[in-house]
Amino acid sequence: MQVHNQLRQLILSGQWPHGTRIPSESDFVEYLRLSRSTIRLALQQAEVEGLIERIAGRGAFVIYESTKTHLNKIIAFVASDFDSENQLLALSGIESEAKSRGYQVVFSKARSRQEEIEILTTMQEKDAGVVLWANGSDVTNIDKIAYQRFHIPIVLLDRTIDGLECDCVTSDNYGGTHALLQHIVELGHQRIVFLSHQMTDLSTVKDRYCAYQDVLRENGLPAANPWLIGLPGKEMSFRRAIRSSVDNHSLELQQIKEYLLTAEPRPTAIFAINDLLAVLTMRAMKLLGLDVPGVVSIAGFDDHDMAAHLDVPLTTVAQDSYTLGKTAAQILLNRIEGFSGPFCNQIIPTQLRIRSSTALPVRI
Repeated sequence: MQVHNQLRQLILSGQWPHGTRIPSESDFVEYLRLSRSTIRLALQQAEVEGLIERIAGRGAFVIYESTKTHLNKIIAFVASDFDSENQLLALSGIESEAKSRGYQVVFSKARSRQEEIEILTTMQEKDAGVVLWANGSDVTNIDKIAYQRFHIPIVLLDRTIDGLECDCVTSDNYGGTHALLQHIVELGHQRIVFLSHQMTDLSTVKDRYCAYQDVLRENGLPAANPWLIGLPGKEMSFRRAIRSSVDNHSLELQQIKEYLLTAEPRPTAIFAINDLLAVLTMRAMKLLGLDVPGVVSIAGFDDHDMAAHLDVPLTTVAQDSYTLGKTAAQILLNRIEGFSGPFCNQIIPTQLRIRSSTALPVRI
């Protein structure tokens, strides 16, 4: 997949224009140090998509030609907010790719599905493709119909929308969570809780919860009911999480404290679906006089800059939000410039960051 994506990018970006003779299988094998079968599969996929043609005795040639001249060199990045580190990094990645190909980026906040649809309508009138970090609210069948009526390229970023067919770029939510939970299990933890905001239908949350369940099942451990905090039907924003962490009487801190005080038996480890909820959990632990990781190990997901600089540095999964944005922009610009191949779901690798907030459980 990586080789095929690189081939596609070289061709669709115009670096390998129509008629270019591309390197042979042997050249690819020698240069990339990969097996011939891997190279052959990548070339076969490029041929199926109509990007190249292989001619016996002569080699492989680029046959793709852009069929569309896009005069309006603008794309849009639409998200519910631009306060979080992930969204700003994604914007940087989008801008980097767009500028390298002569496009400008406009960005707009959409705090609801209705606002998203209104912004997409405006972008369609301007003939501008969109990278969409979809709002966290529920999607109804009516919403799906509204999205499907648009005839501009749309690339979903970070999360999918069930029933909506388009390109999508996400982090490896399942793989990253699986590696993190396996680390916690290998430390010896047997009572592990999954902590989330109330929007458990988001694809990111579902993937992480699936990995949580699979790791515990694979190791013969019970999966507890999730601890859900925050307001019903709301994805917790960066701004609200920060405010809640410094307000000792905030709803979220009270909810976490209640879970900790009433859990029987108390978990020895908590996996929070993101670093912000992990920080809230650490704050609640401190208010209760409970040591991290002495009493409970805590882990998150994202690897925000603050994660490594907390009083107890946070074990977490690092997302590459810059690459998420850059890849989404590449796919979008390829669509704008005429690529009509099948929709793709690009999954960007994550990395496990083991720090001091996870340790061996205390034996009682």
